[in-house]
Amino acid sequence: FVFVIIFSTMDFPSAPSAPPGKPSNKSNGSTSPESPPPFGDASKARREALKEQNEKAPPITLSNLCPIGKYYSAADKVLDQFKTLLKEGKLDDAYIIGRRFALFSTVSLPKHDYYSSSNPELARLRIKNQKDAQWVTRGVERIVEVMDKEELQKQKEEKERIKKKKEEEERLRLEWEKKFRERLMAVESSGLGDLRSNNENDLDMTSKLAKLNDLFPKDHGEAEDGSTDNEPLLISPSDNSRDEDLGPLPPPVAPPSMEAEDIALFNPASATQQLK
Repeated sequence: FVFVIIFSTMDFPSAPSAPPGKPSNKSNGSTSPESPPPFGDASKARREALKEQNEKAPPITLSNLCPIGKYYSAADKVLDQFKTLLKEGKLDDAYIIGRRFALFSTVSLPKHDYYSSSNPELARLRIKNQKDAQWVTRGVERIVEVMDKEELQKQKEEKERIKKKKEEEERLRLEWEKKFRERLMAVESSGLGDLRSNNENDLDMTSKLAKLNDLFPKDHGEAEDGSTDNEPLLISPSDNSRDEDLGPLPPPVAPPSMEAEDIALFNPASATQQLK
């Protein structure tokens, strides 16, 4: 992992003034629309959630009856775990383990009675632990920088997603309005078409009735009032006046009686004999 390579080859800087994982005094807090937010702001909520989940227990209390060398060995194991998490790219876990190592080395260990011992071996272990704490603290700060970039990228992607969602909703709304207008226009056009077709049918029926009237003979005689009736005779199914003028039909007439000779003509055998 790039952090391990950089930190293993660099000279350890002096310990930062801020606690591990907290923004150092790199920025005066002023921001502008073009500049990124201050260090640590973008990932603050993420880091606070991690600390809430993993740092509920109080700091470790050391016992003076336990040799301080064992505590240094335990710190080295935590350091190795921090390096492994960095290589694997597990930033959240590395952040928690790095803070745990830094706090143990800078807060808990100095409270041991043998921490400031003049014993050369203990002094060597103390100096190594102090340098490791500086390196880890710097590593935690670098993790915070990467977290900031990740959170800013997430925010950017979320804004893009919301923007695309709104654009898609607007496109669907416009498409729905267009289809609704087209259907409305189709319904209105269909209604006007029905009205036109009904008017044309009425005119056509009138012209047909007029032509039918012309086919009937006209009465040029005089009416009872002495006026000449030149109007065409209109036949209407509901007009029963003409049936009344014609009077009742005559009774049927029986056919004339037939002689025997005439009846024989209708007999096929008799007709054949007569032809012979």
